[in-house]
Amino acid sequence: MESLFLLKLNKIINCNSRLSSSRVKPSIISRIRYLLNHYWLGSKLLYQNYKSVQEIRKKDVNSLTRIDKIGFEQFRYDIRVGGPFVLLFSIPIIGYSAPIIALIAPKYLPSTLIMPKQKVKFLKDDASSSSLIIDSLIEFSQRKYNYENIHGIISIMEFINQVSNSSDRFKEIISSIPLYSSLFNKYVSLSSIDRKYLLRIHKSVLHSSFIADYMLTNYSIENDIEKWEYRILIDDKQLKQLTNFDKLSQYELVLSLYNRGLYLHLNDMGKVLEYQQINNLYKFEKKKFDILNEIIEIDENIINDWKELLYKWIQIHDKLSKSNRISTSFLVHIGALLSKE
Repeated sequence: MESLFLLKLNKIINCNSRLSSSRVKPSIISRIRYLLNHYWLGSKLLYQNYKSVQEIRKKDVNSLTRIDKIGFEQFRYDIRVGGPFVLLFSIPIIGYSAPIIALIAPKYLPSTLIMPKQKVKFLKDDASSSSLIIDSLIEFSQRKYNYENIHGIISIMEFINQVSNSSDRFKEIISSIPLYSSLFNKYVSLSSIDRKYLLRIHKSVLHSSFIADYMLTNYSIENDIEKWEYRILIDDKQLKQLTNFDKLSQYELVLSLYNRGLYLHLNDMGKVLEYQQINNLYKFEKKKFDILNEIIEIDENIINDWKELLYKWIQIHDKLSKSNRISTSFLVHIGALLSKE
């Protein structure tokens, strides 16, 4: 069993579609054992996170670190989504459908139960949605091109073209505040865009799955995005207190970008998220699996690009928050422009 599990682990780390030693496709029984072990480790990790959260609760609110707050919010989310799943699993007969739901909509599992390779898939899917946001804006502008808003729409599209063609997108974007943020708020508000467009934004910044299309109303989606903007603003202020971003681990840096809907050097972002999940899941097994690495090698230039992107985002968001009217619509659109490779 231990030998088989080592082979499966090598499959995950090396991103290989076959077992690294035998090159033989694993049997159905082997896959089932792997899945059961994965969910067992994920459950142990969830319980470990529960104990960590209890320690966080004992701290004074003013003494909580950014990592404490991130861990606390993640655990709250895991319990919120994990509760219904566990309840369904406990219902006789119907409970057999829980594993099927886990395969169909893994995004709605607690984060500790998500497989490492699924983390990469989620990242790429969300980045794909982000890449279509500007296309959605262009389509929206063509449909809303009428006498009442013609001047505002033309100005917005000129701004988009100017930023897209600029050699310094950050400078173009930050100099456009508050003028263009007000135009976005007036002519491209979240409440005025169609559902498909709105869902792309929601998926990009809040990483929702296809189920959101069936479960959430437009108002709920808008409300989620507005709440996201407020949470990120608070997190921005905490990051600004750092003298530099060198104190952030690779995972903290990538997670900070991902939580803001910023995607740059996607494959490397995926590696960081995947390895972090592997290390989290198998830290209980380190005596058996010494091959795990705490840190993966990422090119220094890529890390510097991530730091620069995060810094620019915080600068833009800070200036935007100090303007007369905060435009969440402007923020989600410039995120797609700013991080485009």
